[in-house]
Parts: sequence; structure tokens; C-alpha cells
Amino acid sequence: MDDPERKNRKLAVDATKRELIRSAAKKLFADFGLERTSVREIARLAGYTTGAIYFHYANKEELYADILRASLDQLFMEVERSVAPNGEPLERLAAAFRALVRFYDQNPRDLDLSLYLLNGARPRGLTPKLNRELNEKLLTVLDVFRTELSRAGIPDTQLNVEVAVIFDEMIGSLVAAHTGRLRVIGTDLASVVDRHTTNLALRLPKARKRS
Repeated sequence: MDDPERKNRKLAVDATKRELIRSAAKKLFADFGLERTSVREIARLAGYTTGAIYFHYANKEELYADILRASLDQLFMEVERSVAPNGEPLERLAAAFRALVRFYDQNPRDLDLSLYLLNGARPRGLTPKLNRELNEKLLTVLDVFRTELSRAGIPDTQLNVEVAVIFDEMIGSLVAAHTGRLRVIGTDLASVVDRHTTNLALRLPKARKRS
């Protein structure tokens, strides 16, 4: 076996190992939170030694951040992929809205792990640099909405408020569904999202003008 082949095989093994570690850590972080999860528990669930964890990550906070980083990158791809290149702003906004909600609805652990970013709570242990990096990734996702709101005629002075309102609607709907509150009320996530996208159309200047 030549050196390039050996190197590629090692990279593949390392990638598989990191994925198993991330998968185990995601479950434990979602179930118990960052503080109550230990590296030893992550290693046990992943089937590795703690030394294997520390080979890839300096500490559990770096592992937590790596999971969130990958989640936000995937979320961005899903949201960006959802918008039709030549669609109207309202259609693109509604598609992005549904894509974000669908991503977290299908990946509830990602929602659990991301809630500190989504509601502004700050996790203990993450450095300011990691916290800033993750929030910047979240803002990159929200820039998709900002762009379409601008195209729809929302003035620059109101963009931050409109982005925040859409964000609040999406996350509020997800949390209500995730905690079973929508079921208690007697409705479901799809119906609530339909209402939010209808209300969104009524708020957009160009949508009102066309109607």
C-alpha cells in the first residue's frame, strides 16, 4: 500500500470516528445539556476511550461547538436550496421559512442544541470566539430572509425588525410543537406555518400592492 492510499484510508477512518463521536455527543448534549455531560460518557456511548475524544477535540466545549457548526452549515444549505432562483420575494421567503422549520422539525436534537443561539441564552464554557463564530453562522442563515425582505420592499430601517419577527415566528412555532403545546391546543405545526406564511404576505408592501 503506497503512502497516499494509506493516508486516504486514515482520513476516512478518522472521519468515521469523528462522526460517531459527534453522534454520541449530540444525543447526550440534547438529553442532559453541556454542563451535565462528561467526556467519559461521550466516549462510552461512542465506543471509544476518552483519549480518542481528546485526540480530536481539546474539550467537550469544542465538540459542542463543532456539532453546532455542522448543524448551522447544513441548515444554511437547506434554506438556500429551498428558494427558487427566479421566484418572487414572497415565494422565496415562504420557501425559506418552511425549509428552516422543516429542518429543525426533522432534526429535533439540533433544535435542542441550538436553542441557546436561538433564544439568546449563553452556554457556559463556550469561549467568546466560539460563541461569536456560531452566531455569525446563524446570521448567515438569516441573511437569506433579509435579502428577500429587501427585495420585497421592506426599508433598510425596518429590516432588522422584520427579520426578528420572522425568526420569532419560526422558532416559536418549533418550540410549541417540540414541547407538545400545539397538540394540547389542538393544532399542528403545518397549520401554524401556513398561517405565518399567509400573514407574512399581508405584511409585505409589494405583496399588498399586487393584491
